[in-house]
Amino acid sequence: MKYIYKTIMPKPNGINIELTPTQFDYLYEVIMFAYEMEVPEQKGWDVQTYDNMVDNVTNGKSTILSNDVKGI
Repeated sequence: MKYIYKTIMPKPNGINIELTPTQFDYLYEVIMFAYEMEVPEQKGWDVQTYDNMVDNVTNGKSTILSNDVKGI
């Protein structure tokens, strides 16, 4: 019988932001406009990292907002 040992790797830290639905729509529009205008290439940013950010933004999930959110 084979035993498989898994190394538990700590998950990397990230940043979570809270947005109203309208703020999310604005952010999405800005990010997509920058994508269309090829801003990542012009700025010398890593395009794969930008593409991953676009994917993460488009996969945003609805949540209950805290009292710290501006614009509620």
